[in-house]
Amino acid sequence: MRRRQFLASSLLAFAPTVAFAQTQAAPPPFPPVDARSVWLAGDSAPPDAVRTAARLAELVQKGKPRDSYLAGGAVGELERRFAAMLGKEDCAFLPTGTLANHVAVRILAGEATRVVVQHESHLYRDESDATQLLSGLNLVSLAPGRAGPTLDEIKAAVDEAENGPYPLRVGAISLESPVRRAHGELLDPSALRDIAAYARGKGIRLHLDGARLLLAPPGYDVAGTAALFDTVYVSLYKYLDAPFGAVLAGSKADIAKARALRHQFGGTLYQAWPCAVLTLAALDDFDARHKAAFAAADQLFAALEKAGAAKLKPAPNASNIRQLVLKPKVAEGVFDRMRLAGVRLIKPGADGTTEVWINDTLNRRPVEEYVKLFLG
Repeated sequence: MRRRQFLASSLLAFAPTVAFAQTQAAPPPFPPVDARSVWLAGDSAPPDAVRTAARLAELVQKGKPRDSYLAGGAVGELERRFAAMLGKEDCAFLPTGTLANHVAVRILAGEATRVVVQHESHLYRDESDATQLLSGLNLVSLAPGRAGPTLDEIKAAVDEAENGPYPLRVGAISLESPVRRAHGELLDPSALRDIAAYARGKGIRLHLDGARLLLAPPGYDVAGTAALFDTVYVSLYKYLDAPFGAVLAGSKADIAKARALRHQFGGTLYQAWPCAVLTLAALDDFDARHKAAFAAADQLFAALEKAGAAKLKPAPNASNIRQLVLKPKVAEGVFDRMRLAGVRLIKPGADGTTEVWINDTLNRRPVEEYVKLFLG
């Protein structure tokens, strides 16, 4: 038999096996997204365009939300509300968190060229070196693989800059909390206070990337944490229903500079009232929904532990992300059980560990239903 004939006949013989294997390997699809869909793998459910448009149409009937180049209307109300919530004099809407972080560290650094950041932060890992390229700042990253640096690490970085052969000044320290790349870990409050006291003594200003700050457990002192920092950024679209956007809060002088830089970087949108209207409405009952979601999560974790099905990994500074170690029999089929029921869950790893992201979609079903899905 010729080589080509042999290969052709072999492939034909093998083809049904391949097709069968592909058919068998194809997982069942998730049911269509609806009001009962639950997302244990994110900060919220992805936005539904039709529902969002209907909600926006409903909300705009209640007032005059229109802003003009981000001034007045619902945008002004949103800025005032966040300024009060974060305990700051003023607040500015910005189209993206990337711009909010960049503008903040540029203002705070002043004439200095060095900014200390976490290695695992959004500012360092996800912003395409924007602050380096567009503002000439040198980001000094600390604590790779960990949520944040210790005070001693920060002191060492400052000392290295100030006492090298060509002395340089660290103008700002930017810290992200919660830290997405560290399973949503919040920086320890006592460590933050120590870092803030040291920075003040050195004349170094502080920025908080608090994109997910409101996802800290109920009772967390948001305003107290914000008080340690000169500027604070919070995201509007991750869990506050806006299609995009961010707010940056700080002193009147700093936020005036932020508005000027926003315009220079092309971020002064003609209107952002849709973001503001949706966010303001989400804030009205956010605390209640947030508390209910955490209470449901606590009940779920307790029930799974009582059943001997799972254990929570210790996480004293966790925000809304919990690592759950499932017993082998539970882990084996839980992803597909959840999929068929319309619940998104991160597939457990080889050791049975999955992450459960606490958000208000947990409130869409009774806890007992989740327990049954886990147990099978």
